[in-house]
Amino acid sequence: MMVSGRPRSAPPRRLAVSLAVVGCLALLLALPTLQAAAAPRRQATDTATATSTATETSTATATATATATATSTATPGGYARPVIVLQSYSVPGGAVRPGQDFDLTFRLANPGQGTAFNVLASFEAGDFLPRGTGGVIAAGAIAAAASTGYTQPLTAGEDLEGKGVGTLGLQVTYTDQLGDPYTESFTLTIPVAGPTPYVPAGGYATRTPTAGPAPQLLILEYETDPLILSPGTRFSVRLNIANVGGSMARRVTMIIGGGSAGSGEPTPGVDTGGLSGAGGDYTHFAPVGSSNVQFLGDLPPGLDFDATHSLIVNSSTAAGAYPLRVSFVHYDDRGVARTDDQVVTLLVYAVPSLDISFYRPVDPFFAGQPGLLPLQVVNIGRTSVILGEMEVSADGADLSNNSTLVGLLDPGGYFTLDSMAVPMSAGPLELTVTLGYLDDFNQQQIVVKQLSVEVGEAFQEPGFESGGEGEIPIEEPQAPVGFWQRLWRAILGLLGLDSGSPEPAEPTMPEGFPGEEMPPVPAIPLG
Repeated sequence: MMVSGRPRSAPPRRLAVSLAVVGCLALLLALPTLQAAAAPRRQATDTATATSTATETSTATATATATATATSTATPGGYARPVIVLQSYSVPGGAVRPGQDFDLTFRLANPGQGTAFNVLASFEAGDFLPRGTGGVIAAGAIAAAASTGYTQPLTAGEDLEGKGVGTLGLQVTYTDQLGDPYTESFTLTIPVAGPTPYVPAGGYATRTPTAGPAPQLLILEYETDPLILSPGTRFSVRLNIANVGGSMARRVTMIIGGGSAGSGEPTPGVDTGGLSGAGGDYTHFAPVGSSNVQFLGDLPPGLDFDATHSLIVNSSTAAGAYPLRVSFVHYDDRGVARTDDQVVTLLVYAVPSLDISFYRPVDPFFAGQPGLLPLQVVNIGRTSVILGEMEVSADGADLSNNSTLVGLLDPGGYFTLDSMAVPMSAGPLELTVTLGYLDDFNQQQIVVKQLSVEVGEAFQEPGFESGGEGEIPIEEPQAPVGFWQRLWRAILGLLGLDSGSPEPAEPTMPEGFPGEEMPPVPAIPLG
């Protein structure tokens, strides 16, 4: 009889499996405790270095060495901050010309580990002027490890002429996920090329095409009418303007007091024009009859012309030298607006207000006889004046006591001078009265006044020839009367006819002259 049974090794195998299961359960239960103990150690340092070196030998001894370095900047929230950089930028053609409008293309990148929010790119005006956007671009958000391109319209300044490069400032502001702000600043350098040479419509041939200089307007000379300006005087100023540049000055506009071309943003294909001429200084001189802006037209290089403008001196302006700013707004051959500012100096004099006349009616004057000239000068101004020598002169008359020193005259004060004059002939006698004074620029000046008196003929007594006193009247001689004339007159008297002497008397021959003819005897009628 055979008896079956299990081998004796089965119970130990079940025990091993049970122990393995229990060990796995213990390990799973201990894992959270091990992770909690290791977490503080990971947070204590951001840089860990492990070295492992592995070497296999025939004796099965292994040594592993490994080195790794990791550096990161973490915020309290446990993330890295964004960083904005200027990745690239360019201009059309690689260079720009002074006064040229162009578009700047640039790209911003974020090499950081967080997204940059509220990105703003701002350009600073300097060698290049922003157009269209006002120099500010809202770039939005840039994710980590991403980049975005943008375009900014610009205008190259006229001051870049002759320079090799121009600079442009760019400032970028942004925030991180928590709203903390950041700012980055960049400086862009842009190459500058020379201006494009002007070619006429018909064209021309040249060996070395070079750009001609820009137009430039200068005031060569100027003068005022009248020459002496005083408070309240209306006058005109004449300016001689020349184009000393190398190209045509187009659409020249003169602005008295100073001004410039309009500052508005131009529209492509539209000539907006516009002038800014109301910001000048008009304290001492102001335009009259028209505005302070005058259009002059085109002026070729090397030529000049005159421009006249009417102004008035402010009544409150004191004596002195005052600058007058004059601006010329014009356009070159490329259509770029240019402004040439200049200053001229105008002198304002405080001319004394004087009245020179006779203080009473003048007595009648006769030729050859002395007469009195009752002269006086009156200060009709509002301020006191110091006058120099007063003198009266005349052509065709002898004067005496005709000059004197006046001195200080208060407002309303007067000074008299009694001069004697002996006119040589009858008719109007022109008198010239001159009065000297020292002006506000320490220069000798004179005031001239013309006066006139009427001179009559020399006085004569009746029956006397004109001449000196005590002359005896001269009687005209009578022609002698002959015998025959007396007889003839007697006969005429008997007949009742006029027997007086004829006028004028006919010449007669002396009495008894041989060969004397007798006049015919008329027949006497009888009864």
